[in-house]
Amino acid sequence: MFKPIILTTFLTRAVLLALILTGAAASAAEFRAGAGKSEIQTSAGMWPIDGFTSQHDPLAVRVLLMDDGGTRTAIVVIDQTSISEGSIKKFKEILTKLTDISPENTLVVASHTFSAPHVFGGPPLGGGNGGPGGPQGGQSPQSPGTVAFSTAIDTAVETATTQAKNSLQSAKVGFGLGTSDISVNRDVPTPRGWWLGGDASGFSDTTLPVVRIDSLNGKPLAVLINEAVQSSVMDHSENKDGSKPVTADIAGAATRFVEQQYGGGTVALFLIGAAGDQAPIFQGNRYVLNRDGSTARVDIHEAGFTLVDLLGERLGSETLQVSEGIKATATPTIQVWRRTLKVPSQAGSKGLPTEPVMSYTYQPGPQIDVPVVLMRIGDIMLVGLQAELAASVGAQIKANSPFPHTIVVTMVDGGAKYMPDSKSYERFTYEARNSRYARGAAELTASGIDDLLKQMKQSPASK
Repeated sequence: MFKPIILTTFLTRAVLLALILTGAAASAAEFRAGAGKSEIQTSAGMWPIDGFTSQHDPLAVRVLLMDDGGTRTAIVVIDQTSISEGSIKKFKEILTKLTDISPENTLVVASHTFSAPHVFGGPPLGGGNGGPGGPQGGQSPQSPGTVAFSTAIDTAVETATTQAKNSLQSAKVGFGLGTSDISVNRDVPTPRGWWLGGDASGFSDTTLPVVRIDSLNGKPLAVLINEAVQSSVMDHSENKDGSKPVTADIAGAATRFVEQQYGGGTVALFLIGAAGDQAPIFQGNRYVLNRDGSTARVDIHEAGFTLVDLLGERLGSETLQVSEGIKATATPTIQVWRRTLKVPSQAGSKGLPTEPVMSYTYQPGPQIDVPVVLMRIGDIMLVGLQAELAASVGAQIKANSPFPHTIVVTMVDGGAKYMPDSKSYERFTYEARNSRYARGAAELTASGIDDLLKQMKQSPASK
C-alpha cells in the first residue's frame, strides 16, 4: 500500500503542476481589446467658436483599449488641432475613472485637423501652431460656445470609452505596410527664400503602416492608420460668403471610409506620423509661386471639400488594401515606457513667419525636455512624441529601430511645435523659424530614441 500511495501523490502533484503550467500559458496568451467611437455633438447655438461658424462634417473621439492580462493601455484620438495640457489631464482622468487604466498607460493623440476650434482646459503645450500652415486661435476659453464645445468633447470621450470597455473581448493583432501618395513636402525654394507650398522633389515618407486588431471571429475591432501627412486640406479656407465650417479633414474622411467598409463595430484611428514638413498633395487654400518670385495664397472655397473627400477616400482605400492583407494572429504582451530626452532650444521668433527670407539669426536657448512614450505591442513598436517631426527624421527612427514593425506618432499627449531636421535651419524654412528647438535637436532626439528602443528590445516583456 505504501508504494501506490507514493505513486498517487506523485501523479497528483504532476497533474497539479501541469494545470499550473497550462494556466500560466493561457494567461500568457491572453489578449483583449475593445474600441469605441463617439461624434462630438454640436448645435447651432454654439457658433461661432474660434472663428468657425458651422460644421461641414463631424468631429469625433475614438478610443482603443488593450489588455494583455497584466498591462492595460488606452489610445484616445480626438479630432482636434492640438490638445492642451489641462484637457489631456481631464481626458486621462475620465479614462482612469471608467477603466482603471493609469494616466501613464494612456496616450491622448490629436488627429491634427487644422479646421477645428481650439479648446484649452489649460495652457497649450508649446503654445500651439499659428500662422500660415498652422491653426488659428484667439477664442476666449470662457466664451459660451467654447464651454459648450468643451463639454461636448468630454461627453464624447466618456461615450467612446464606455463603448470600448463594453466591447472588450479576446483579440489578435497583425501589422501591414503599404504605400500612400497623398502627401508632399511643403518646403518650397523660391527666389526670395524657402516658403510653404508643394515640392514634389522634397522628401516624403510614403510608407503606410497599418495595425489591425481582430476579434476571434476575424472581424476587425480596430484599424490603426499611421500616415505622415497633416489634415490641412481646408487650412485657412473659407466659403465664398466668408463663413468657415469645421471639418475633420483627411483624418476624418479616411477613418470614416474604413469604418463604413467594415461595417458597425470597427473603429479606425488616425495616428499622425512625422508630418512637420508635409502637406496634402492638394489643398483648398494653398500658396502659389508667381512668375516674379512672390507667393500668393489662393482659396477655392467650398470646392476644397471635394479634395477632402477624394484624398480621404484614397487614404482609406490604401489602408483597406493593406488591412485586407494582414493576418491578425498575434496575442501580444504590452509594455509602456515614458522617458525624457534633453535637447537644445532656441528663443521663439517675434511673431510668426509671414514670408520667405534669405537669412535669419537663431537665438540659442537652454536645454529643454523632450517627453518620449514607447508602447510595445508584441513586435509592434509605437514611438510617441509631442513635437511635429520632419518626415526624414521619422523615417530614420523607423529604419534604425530593432523592432520589425515601428510606427512614429506625433501630437501625443500635447503639441510642442515643429522639430525640423538640420537642413531646414540652413534653409530658414517656416518650420525652423517657428520652432522652439535648436538645430540638431531632431537628430539628438532620433539618436536618443534609438538607444531607448535597443534597451526596450533587450528588456523582457514582463506582465
